[in-house]
This record gives sequence, C-alpha cells and structure tokens, in this order.
Amino acid sequence: MNIKKILAVTAASAAAVSMLAVSASAYDINKDLKTGWSVSTVVPAEEFEGATTDSVFTLTYTADASIADIEGQNYWCVKPMINDTGWPFVDSLVGPELSENKDTYVCSQDGGEIKFTIPAEELEHIQTAGLAFMGHGITLGTLTFSNDETLAPAAAPVEEAPAAAPAEEAPAASGDVAAASDSSKGGNPATGVEDIAGAAAVMLASAGLMAVSRKRK
Repeated sequence: MNIKKILAVTAASAAAVSMLAVSASAYDINKDLKTGWSVSTVVPAEEFEGATTDSVFTLTYTADASIADIEGQNYWCVKPMINDTGWPFVDSLVGPELSENKDTYVCSQDGGEIKFTIPAEELEHIQTAGLAFMGHGITLGTLTFSNDETLAPAAAPVEEAPAAAPAEEAPAASGDVAAASDSSKGGNPATGVEDIAGAAAVMLASAGLMAVSRKRK
C-alpha cells in the first residue's frame, strides 16, 4: 500500500471516529449516591458538546435492594441539577417520571436506566456549566447520549369510563295526600264545600216534609 492510500485510510478512519464522537458520547460516573442526600457528582459541561434537543440521553443506575424493607427509606430517585449557583433542579426533562413532590425523577427498583431529552434552554445552560446529580438509593453508572436514537413516546394515560348517572327519583307528591287518594277513585278531592251543600239539602228536605205534614192535618 503506497503512502497516498495509507493517508486516505487514516483520514477516513479519523473522520469516522469524529462522526461517532458527535453522534454519541459516554461519561463514566460510577457514584453511589447512598441514602443520606449528602453525596453528589458532576458531569462536566464538555461532555454535552454536540448534543441537541433531539439527543437521547441514557443514565444507567443500580438500585440498592437492601433498603426495600426499610420504612421511610424504600424509594429510589435521581435529581439532576444545573451545575451553577444554587444548583437549580432540571424539572423539564422529557421522558422520565417526576416524583410525587415534583423535585426528583423516579427510578424503578427493577429498572437499570432512564432515558430523556433536554429542552433547549436547559441544554444551553448545561453546555456551559455542566450537570450535577444527587439522589437516593441508587449508584449511577454512565451517562450517554445519541443523536441517532429516538425517544419512545410516553404511553397515553388510560381513561376511566365515566360513572353512570344516578337514577332520578320521582318527585314527591304535593298537596293533600288524602285528596289525591280520593281522586284516584274517580271523584274530586274533598274541599269542604260539598259537605255544606249536602247539609243544606237535608235541611230543605226536612222543611218540605214538615210543611206537607201540616197541610194534611
């Protein structure tokens, strides 16, 4: 092989390595974050060079199974923060699940990695300051990113069927219940007027009989 071919092969190999470096990057963290929230680690800003908002990051970890039965300690999470004043928590990562308090990301006891993308504003800040990590119950392994990988979409939440509307109750009867009962028999509800008219008719009939009796005497 002549010198020109050797140089050409070398250049091609260098280009391939360069393309690989831009396409993917890996950083070994290897840090046990323990359970006391007193341990932290930082990934330098230069490790995020070449990353974009479409880059898929993979953070590997090992969960500490020994705390599974310890009340108050049996949880696993990671807290990424921009390595700048105050260590602001990066709460906008796309992919991982926020904890109930919205201040960490949940790590499954049975899982070994979380995948995420970083929004533009946070990524730009991280590329100048770096990314710090704290957590609970996990040992961090490596942080890698790939520009060729696609983040799987989150599963759509399962919608519960709406509860059946309660059956409407019949409206309560209003007015005189006894009158309604009489009405059901085909007559009109008693009002008291009929009773007065009946008594007057009896009195008139009695007066007529008395008058006839007197005439016959």
